[in-house]
Amino acid sequence: MKRILLYFTIPFLVSCGSDKKQNEQGVITPQIEKKEIKNNESPSIIGERIDGPANIRNKPNGDILFELQDNALIETTELREGWYEVLIYGDIEYNEYGIDSIQKGRNIISNGETIGKVLKTHSIGTGRGNDFASAMLHGYTHKNNIKPETIIENAFLKKLSEGKREINLWYDFIKDFKLEENAVSYDKLETYYNYESSAVDPSPGFRIVLLFQKNNLVGFMHSRDLKIEKTKVHKLNWSYYVTFYEDYTEKDQLKFVDYMNEWMIGVD
Repeated sequence: MKRILLYFTIPFLVSCGSDKKQNEQGVITPQIEKKEIKNNESPSIIGERIDGPANIRNKPNGDILFELQDNALIETTELREGWYEVLIYGDIEYNEYGIDSIQKGRNIISNGETIGKVLKTHSIGTGRGNDFASAMLHGYTHKNNIKPETIIENAFLKKLSEGKREINLWYDFIKDFKLEENAVSYDKLETYYNYESSAVDPSPGFRIVLLFQKNNLVGFMHSRDLKIEKTKVHKLNWSYYVTFYEDYTEKDQLKFVDYMNEWMIGVD
């Protein structure tokens, strides 16, 4: 389940609406025709976006390290006391792999586009692939500097508040956050998932996994805290939880819990 994106050297890390009806158990009839997900209809959110320009600091209320432009793509840890720890990947020359600092005044470029500027020389980590190299820039920013609708847990809770669990009504959410299919080979459920942030784990596992049975959302796995009414939460191995709606039988819930705990051992 773990993925490796880059090999890094880190000399310093900043510490830093359907017409279908439900039956009495709330299960949707399975005759829903699935809508094709077209990823080219609009840009995917993928991850958190800066509401900027925004300053990134070495600690909450600390020194400013760099500035990011509006809509810059970042990765974050969970919110703590109003602050997020953030991570961005910036393009560097291939022969710069291994540098231990980035200089004040340098533009921060990602995928060929300028997304910010270094305001204070500071230590970084670097990584590389076959034909590219990247700098890892860490820091902290206040929660008001991130567009809340781009944080998947926020968008997920808002979507749940609509009270709609039919799969066809979730395809826009799946497309917006570029969720992938088939998180695990569990034939009783259809799954869509994304990965946790590299700011949390350099080789991240799942962040959110949507669980559908017969075209109806019955639960979700999650690595971050999510509390939903009329659900039951199970602790899994590692740092995961799975939450099920009460209309999904306890027997089926426990079967999935047992399956996932065994599956995780097999891929650790």
